[in-house]
Parts: sequence; structure tokens; C-alpha cells
Amino acid sequence: MKTARVRQLVESTAPGRFVRSGKNGCFRAVDRAGKLTGPRLCGITKRLHERVFGDADPPCNRCVWRGSAWKGAKGGIRRGKAVDSQVSRLAKLTDAQRADASQLKLTKLTFAALRYHGLTPVTAQRVVLDEVLNVGTAIDIICLRGSELCVTELKTGYAGDRAVAARVGGAAQMMQRPFHRASDCVLHRHFAQLAATLALFESEIETINTLKEIGVTNVRGILLYVNDAETELHELPDWWARRGDKLLSVLC
Repeated sequence: MKTARVRQLVESTAPGRFVRSGKNGCFRAVDRAGKLTGPRLCGITKRLHERVFGDADPPCNRCVWRGSAWKGAKGGIRRGKAVDSQVSRLAKLTDAQRADASQLKLTKLTFAALRYHGLTPVTAQRVVLDEVLNVGTAIDIICLRGSELCVTELKTGYAGDRAVAARVGGAAQMMQRPFHRASDCVLHRHFAQLAATLALFESEIETINTLKEIGVTNVRGILLYVNDAETELHELPDWWARRGDKLLSVLC
């Protein structure tokens, strides 16, 4: 399967784009001519915090970094944004082109991890949305792994045990109903975000059917952690994958 063909398909069928206005931005739908249409759409991150996650932060919900360039209270956030920007730009290039490009350490680790797990980057920051539900977001990286299309969520800088739940008064916290059987930890928070993103992409029936026609057998969710010490890849569990549509309905 040719990566370029898949890239052209997923990019040309994107139902919207991110629109920046000053320091803020939003997702908006586009028509077939690529013209912006409809209202500003809500992102899923804020909605997840309001309607799915608990109030307490899990213990590893922090970023770590090294180097004088990222000092300061928001150094980790600035570093994460810089890495996201590089990964988004370089994901559309060939391995040879990426090798010649200047890369931050976490950017290099990201592409090394993708290669190790047999994931070939196709494109990045591909918008998915639902105008009726008034929600939108962007897929961090879309990859191919054999005949699978992998919707990949990239998280940089998270250290510690990501499966440890938030605690209040010594008691481990769970997520809000109807997801109250899931502990409120960083790993599950990111699974929830990935499940909602994957559900939005899979709702594009015409795009999914065309992908199948050119050889894509299925679409899968992937969560990739990258920090200075390690990289770690998780397949989206079936429990979360089955709840993608439910997540979207709760977010709206």
C-alpha cells in the first residue's frame, strides 16, 4: 500500500480545519470547496475534564524536561508544543528527509519509537469533527502498520506511574458516570481522549469505505508516550474502543 495514496485520501477528506485567531483557536467545518462553514466547534479536552474526569489530578499528571531552554514554570508546556509542531511537520516527509531535518530530542525519540513498532507516519493534525454534536479535535499522527491505519495519540513528557489513580482523602478516584468502572488515572484519561477521537474518525463512513477499497483492513487507536527516559506504546483497549460513541454523547 502506497503511503502517498493514503495521505492524499485522508487529507483531502478532512471535514474541517483548525482556525487560529490571536492566541486562541478553534475547529470549524469546511465544505467540499474547502471554505469554512458553520460555527466554532468545542474541543474535546475541556469537555473531558468537565464531564468524564474527576476533580483531582492523578499523581503523574506532570511534565519533566531537561535543558536550559525549557526552564521556568511553563517550560514543559513550551517544550511539548515545540515537539508537537516538529512532529506534525515532519510526519509528512520521508525517512531520508526527516534525517536531514533539525529535530529536538523528543522528536527524534518519537519517530524512533514509531519505526520500532512498525508504524509508518502518513500525516498529522488531521481534523475530525461532528457538527451536530458541536465537537472537534485533531488526530496527532496517522500511521500505517501493514494494512492497518493507526490513529495515534502522542503524549510527551509524562513521567511516573501513569496507571496510579488520583486520590482524595486517601481513596482512589473513579471517573464520572457512565465510566465509573475506570479508575481516574493518566492512562485512562488518555485512553478516553483517544477513544473519542477514534470514534469521530470512524464516523466518516465514506472515508472509511474508500480506505478499505485501497487496501486498509481496519482502523486502530494507538497511544504513544515519549519522555527523556523512555517511550511506551499502548493499543487502545476494546473496553474504551467500544465506548467511543458513548463518550461523544456525554461530551455533548
